[in-house]
Amino acid sequence: MMKWTLIVLAAILCLSTSLLISPSRAALSPAIGQPAPDFALKDTSGKAHALKDYRGQIVIVGFIATQCPISNAYNERMRAIAEEYKARKVAFLGINSNSTEPVKEIREHAAQNNLRFTILKDDGNKVADIYGAERTPEMYVIDEKGVLRYHGRIDNSQELPRVNRKDLREALNEMLAGKAVGVTEAKAFGCAIKRGNEAASSASGSAPAATASEEAKVMLLKPADFVKLKESGKGSVVVMNFWATWCGPCVAEFPEFIKLDEKYRSKGVKIIGLSADDPPDLKPKVVPFLKEQGAKFDNYVFDMDDPQKMIDAVNKEWSGALPITLVFDRQGKLAYQRYGIIDRDQLVAAIESALK
Repeated sequence: MMKWTLIVLAAILCLSTSLLISPSRAALSPAIGQPAPDFALKDTSGKAHALKDYRGQIVIVGFIATQCPISNAYNERMRAIAEEYKARKVAFLGINSNSTEPVKEIREHAAQNNLRFTILKDDGNKVADIYGAERTPEMYVIDEKGVLRYHGRIDNSQELPRVNRKDLREALNEMLAGKAVGVTEAKAFGCAIKRGNEAASSASGSAPAATASEEAKVMLLKPADFVKLKESGKGSVVVMNFWATWCGPCVAEFPEFIKLDEKYRSKGVKIIGLSADDPPDLKPKVVPFLKEQGAKFDNYVFDMDDPQKMIDAVNKEWSGALPITLVFDRQGKLAYQRYGIIDRDQLVAAIESALK
């Protein structure tokens, strides 16, 4: 299955009190060509590792997870990269910053998946914060002098048959050949890093039972058609929620959109769900989920090979993390955006304001 970072990353659970919040922690990330922040963390056996200890080697710093299906889809590729490039004196440091994934679980997960590279536990997500890391998997490549040369995804699709750009390998090969990295940044897609008590934050409430006569329509949507979809809502207040069945926070907050649909549908508000599930998962996963939730508003599943195309269509500054919620007023102008789990009061206030 091909999932996004549409991860999972600016932080999926970033709870801001402002109406418009930053779409990414990217502003906190070290810039390409600048020294990478040093750090010291312990591995799953309690041994300390500092980034400076690896000076003289190219280092891959990869933020990974045990429970994220996207990170897990890359386990074999990460293992292969770590082992193949180790022979070329490239170190692979996996970092687990999820507050929900303890050391014991990380150790067992590594053993089960034959991950033999070093995995460090980032308690309190301190390293994730100084790197601006938002999702898993998300890669940073640092040269022998400690300078950041690449940041982003492993490749363009977690589904091997669809991979046509191996960004991480390309960057490594160029560096090892003494060349400048051609593509220094490529947005990663995956699950959001669970930061502290943010991981426990979720929308409350249960969904009403579905009725046989009213069920959500589910259709495929090409990135090129996103603008048309948005424009089709002019005259109404449009609320777009980007979600996926594999995104825990998305699932947790989904009942709130059902309640909002029930409350505002007759008042000129159109709620649209946009799922980052793979097209093959439309019938076996998306449709059953919507029926179980009792959703009555239209939903679309993105039909694409490269999630970057949809990100560019929606907002080029968007990190690709899920969930996000956008509100457009009757003229089609963006009135509210939320990157991460919704603040219901803020969202309601935005809807009410857009209706005026």
